[in-house]
Amino acid sequence: MTICGLFFFLLNAKFSEEFTGGVSISLISQSSPESLQIALHNFLDKNNYPTTISIDQAGDTLTIKMNATLDSDAQVAELSDMVKQFLLDEKIVNSTDEIIWQVVIWPSVGEYMKTSAIQAFMAGLVLMVIYILFSFGKIRKDIPAQILAFTTLAVLLFEVSLCFWAYGLWMMTNETILVDTVFIIAILTVCWYWVNDIIIIFDRVRENLLKKRWTNSVVVEDVIEDSLWQTMKRSIGTSLSTLLVLIAMRVFGTGVLREFAFTVGIWVIATAFASIFLGGSLTFILMKLQKKTKNNK
Repeated sequence: MTICGLFFFLLNAKFSEEFTGGVSISLISQSSPESLQIALHNFLDKNNYPTTISIDQAGDTLTIKMNATLDSDAQVAELSDMVKQFLLDEKIVNSTDEIIWQVVIWPSVGEYMKTSAIQAFMAGLVLMVIYILFSFGKIRKDIPAQILAFTTLAVLLFEVSLCFWAYGLWMMTNETILVDTVFIIAILTVCWYWVNDIIIIFDRVRENLLKKRWTNSVVVEDVIEDSLWQTMKRSIGTSLSTLLVLIAMRVFGTGVLREFAFTVGIWVIATAFASIFLGGSLTFILMKLQKKTKNNK
């Protein structure tokens, strides 16, 4: 499932103008977003400017985002002028005063944004690993460090793949959905959300192991089972309360808020499932396999 999810995402991934270069325009108009998108797409295609166009509407304000993979800054500047003239010629706007703002993102800037996003993601992962090392420090006496590391990595990959699969499906069914900075922010947000969730479960395992030592009846498998049941109510409650907020953002929000809510919402569901059913269970299975290997030796 993990491999298929990542493959499906890469198969349908389309980057926004923030990463490739393009034009964004916000204007006041009574035009229908659907008809404007079709007319603008035909106009640009006719002039050999293949672009991915998305239009968000908030009242009388339309925000047009055009993602164009162009080779030079001059081509992007020409695209910007052509679109502006198109809006005036087609009476989408009566004058330039109705254009609230216009942003041109050069390909060189897009490349810089792409590099910065990758660096931010990698830095976040490194900091998360350091945080996990300190958080799991006390439990490594009872559960081997390699098992904790493998469990954490495997469950994280599963959650990432589920989120990527859902976002890839969304991009496949809606050509206006693109990979942008909001998606990167959502990914980093939910990574920390999941880490805190799994740490709480293993911290309860540590507390229960300490109690069992006092009675000299430590059975790690039973401790994991008890800890999962004790933290299940908290995990489900936290996930549901977060989902209620995200559903409200998805229903009543517009533009980037809806995309952010969708991405984080899928991951919250994946996090709840993985924390309850995968993390502890996978740890138990690996410990059992390790014990069996030692006994065979």
